[in-house]
Amino acid sequence: MNNGWIPNEDIEKYSSLREKKESLQNIKSEEELRKDYSYKASLSTYPLSLLKNLTEPLEETDVIFQFHIPKAAGTSSKEIFTQCFHLSRAEQISMPESYEIINHILNVDTSTIAGISRAKDFGIVENHMVDVVTSSHLHEGSTLLTEMHKGRLFVLMRHPVDTAISLFFYLGRATWESTHKQEFNNMTLYEYATLEDQGLRVDNWMTRYLSRKLKGPLDENDIQLAKDIISQKALIGLTEDYEESLKRFDSFHGLGTWPKNGKNCVDEHIHAKANLNKHQSFGNDTKEWKALAAANKADIEVFEFAQTIYITQGEWIKLHSSSRKWNYRQPW
Repeated sequence: MNNGWIPNEDIEKYSSLREKKESLQNIKSEEELRKDYSYKASLSTYPLSLLKNLTEPLEETDVIFQFHIPKAAGTSSKEIFTQCFHLSRAEQISMPESYEIINHILNVDTSTIAGISRAKDFGIVENHMVDVVTSSHLHEGSTLLTEMHKGRLFVLMRHPVDTAISLFFYLGRATWESTHKQEFNNMTLYEYATLEDQGLRVDNWMTRYLSRKLKGPLDENDIQLAKDIISQKALIGLTEDYEESLKRFDSFHGLGTWPKNGKNCVDEHIHAKANLNKHQSFGNDTKEWKALAAANKADIEVFEFAQTIYITQGEWIKLHSSSRKWNYRQPW
């Protein structure tokens, strides 16, 4: 397949122009390469076309794709997927990657583009190794899916300003993270919120990763693509309504765990609050909040749009999920 981005569906293998030059013949210039292989994201073309629309029937070959937004209960959710819902998933939990299944977790990294490339070569989806793939790289991660094994998108959201505040304090202290920012320890939240340097402050994280426009100004097309993905492809969860969001997740995918011990297990994890990031709070009347809101207008627009979709999805799930049953890849 030549999808207009790169040939042979190996989208994630050529994440830099240098690698593209090495892999393709008769490339005369970097400018020509950009022109020939510029990626134009669309819901109807590869790889986003491998994500099913929300209203399409559930099939036993479907795989759950969790679009991971940092500091939006993603860590807690992953643990709940495994320990409460008995879903096998991919995550690198020990070094090096081993492709071993350890306590229903496949030891492979899907959080990076390089890891996604290795996971694709290994065929973790078509070889029925996982129920859930989790990544912040929606477009690259979608290449793990196939025409025979399509994805059901799940997005757990938090207000973008709350996310930005939490991420600032977390990355300042998280020395174990590759994205740790020592500089954050020497500035106030307001200084961070008003930074011009996008190398330090990433605005509109959610819209940028949904539209795959990580740098430069966002336009209406980028915002609309993010909204289209949310409204057409995604089962939405909200951290402000976390327990209900997980109940919907269980019901929508036909897991059948909620009426048994699922709810109690979820309650225990919510109480434990995995990867809890304690920090000073800021109300929406503070200068810090207002500055971050001004810097994240696109994300706030997408988030408020998602809140309205969340309401209508709740009614749809009640009407259409009773007969669903998930095909577990790794029996518990």
